[in-house]
Amino acid sequence: MPEISQPAASQRRLLVVEDERIVAIDLRGALEELGYTVVGTASSSDEALRTAEERRPDLVLMDIRISGASDGIQTARELRSRYHLPVVYLTANADSATLERALATEPAGYLVKPFSPDSLRTTIEVALRHHEHELAVQRAHELEKAELEEQSRRAAVRAKRLRRVATTDPLTGLNNRRHLESVLKREISFAEREGHTIKVILLDLDRFKQLNDSCGHAGGDSALRAVGGFLRSRLRAYDVACRYGGDEIIVIVPGADLAASLALAEQLRAGIEQLAISSGGTALPPVTASLGVASFPCDGSDAAVVLHAADAALYRAKAAGRNRVASTRPGDGSCTTVRPT
Repeated sequence: MPEISQPAASQRRLLVVEDERIVAIDLRGALEELGYTVVGTASSSDEALRTAEERRPDLVLMDIRISGASDGIQTARELRSRYHLPVVYLTANADSATLERALATEPAGYLVKPFSPDSLRTTIEVALRHHEHELAVQRAHELEKAELEEQSRRAAVRAKRLRRVATTDPLTGLNNRRHLESVLKREISFAEREGHTIKVILLDLDRFKQLNDSCGHAGGDSALRAVGGFLRSRLRAYDVACRYGGDEIIVIVPGADLAASLALAEQLRAGIEQLAISSGGTALPPVTASLGVASFPCDGSDAAVVLHAADAALYRAKAAGRNRVASTRPGDGSCTTVRPT
């Protein structure tokens, strides 16, 4: 087995904890002759902890029996807990119970007094190298943990982006029909549990086919993008707007009463009419919309029935002249029409 080379003093800083002054002096001299730097000697537990805090040694040589509030074993436990320092115990004799307590602190090594320079150096170097290996393993684990956390974060970002892509209409930026089905199911379940109402506004652009025919599909797409942007800026955070298909858009309004939902629908109608829309640098004619308002549970006990009621209300708004809001009356099925002022 090759001999362990003598370390440079600047690389190995040791703290000696020994309450017998002569032993401490002799040990310090022996360590310095071996090339170590002794950053201090301590004779009590309090002094040992204070010196370790101030000078941060690489290793502590600890007599098991020292003066102070704690013995060497308890002090070693504190040093490992606070500063993650390796400790080599120094002992002349100890009973089995004391040795068992010492072992529980996971010491870096033992030196039995009296000890030779070779055994002293070998024990210290083995302890330091073992400690350095532990630190390297710990750093590797921390790096691996950080890498896994970063991979998890990136995966979460990707998953969120994919969910957004899967539930977003690429043209309008609104939610798509798939998301509408899940949101409406969720909101109905919540409304049933909490006793709330849900209003559903079905919006349809007036004469959209004529717009496509006269301005091309690019013009129709520009109109839909503009309407989608307007709705995203106008609706509350908990209102959900979804492109239902073609030029039809559904807005889910949780918790609103009929008057509030009619007022919101009228604001949307008026806002769409005032949009300035262009396509390829050319201004498009004003776009208007008709809107039908239905309510859960008044107009139906499930999503399909409520959507059918909103479609019926939209049909009445179209039949009444377009560019207006219509709603079925809860209870009697009649329709109220709100005409633009």
